[in-house]
Amino acid sequence: MSKTSVATGTPLAKKVYVEKLFRDVVKNSFFSRFMSEKPDNMVYVKTDLEKGKGETLTFPLRMRATGDGVSGNQVLEGFEESLSFYDYSLTLNKYRHGIRDDGELTRQRTAFDMDVESEQAIKDWGEEKIDKLCFDAILANPSKVFYRDSSGNSTAGSAATAKAALHATNSKLSLNFISFIKTWAKTGGNRQYIPLRPIRVEGKDTFILLVHSDVLYDLRTDSSFQQAMRDAQVRGDSNPLFADATAVWDNVIIYEHENCTIATDGGGSTVPWAKCVLLGAQALCWAWGRRPKLIKKTFDYENEKGIAWDVVCAAGKPQFNSIDYGSLGVYLSRTNVSGV
Repeated sequence: MSKTSVATGTPLAKKVYVEKLFRDVVKNSFFSRFMSEKPDNMVYVKTDLEKGKGETLTFPLRMRATGDGVSGNQVLEGFEESLSFYDYSLTLNKYRHGIRDDGELTRQRTAFDMDVESEQAIKDWGEEKIDKLCFDAILANPSKVFYRDSSGNSTAGSAATAKAALHATNSKLSLNFISFIKTWAKTGGNRQYIPLRPIRVEGKDTFILLVHSDVLYDLRTDSSFQQAMRDAQVRGDSNPLFADATAVWDNVIIYEHENCTIATDGGGSTVPWAKCVLLGAQALCWAWGRRPKLIKKTFDYENEKGIAWDVVCAAGKPQFNSIDYGSLGVYLSRTNVSGV
C-alpha cells in the first residue's frame, strides 16, 4: 500500500514560498456527451439495475426498416413491416481506487489543502476510468477494419491484414478516405454487414470518427484539408455533440483523443500506426449498477485521512453473429509525434 507523504524540508512544505499545487491537466470524460438512454445516440445507456438487484443487463439493438412502403392509393394494411431486434448483454463490475495521506503533520506542512487536492485527484481518476472502460471496449478486436494500402487505395479486411498492409506515407488519414468509410457504413457493404445507423444531429445523419492526436496532426498538415477547412467551421457550436470537435467533413464529425491505441509495428513491424474507429448509433453500450460515489475515511484515531472513488458499471461493444454493431475499425499510419 502506498501513502502520500510530504516530509519536513520538502519543496512542498509550507515554509517554502510555493503557494499552489500545479495539477496535471486532466481531460473531462470524453464519452459522457454521447451517453443517452435513448437508442439513437452513440452510447446506449441502461439504468435498470440501479433500482434493483442483478448483474446482467440486456440491450435491444434495433435494425433499420428496409421495406419499400406504398404510394398513392395503394393499400398499406397487410403490407406493414415488423421491427427487427437483436440483443446484447453486459455484466456489471465494480471499480474503485483510493488516496490516503500519512497523517496530520503532512497536511499541516503543505500550503495547499491536502483534503481538497486528494478529492479532486480521485474525481479526475474516476473520469479517466470511465473513458478507459469505453475506449477499451470500442477499440477491442474489430470485426472489420478499413485502411489505405501501400498505394493509398481505400480498402478493408481483418485487423491483422490491415496492420500488416499499412504504409508510412500512403496510409495516413485523408478526406477522401473519410468519405469512403462513411459511404460503406451507410450501406453495410451492400448489406453484407449491418449498416451503421447514423446519429441524428440538427436534422442531419451524422457519424463520428475518433482518431489519435498523431493521426489528426497528419490530416491538419494535408493541403487538401487546409483548403477545405479554410472557410469552414464546426457546425452547431451550441450542440454538445460538437464540443471539442476538430471539423466536420461529409457529415462525419472528427474528434481526437490520446486514448486511441498506438504502436510502431505496422506494415511489417516498422510503421507507426493507430487504432481509430468510425461510430454510429448504439456503437457502445453502458450499464449503470450504481453511480460513482466518494467515500471518506479516517485511520489511526483520525490521524490519517483517505478518500475512495467507487462505482458499479460496465461498458461493451455490441456484436451480432460476431460482427460489430454500430462501429467500424479504422487503422491508420501516423507521424510519430507522440514518440518525439
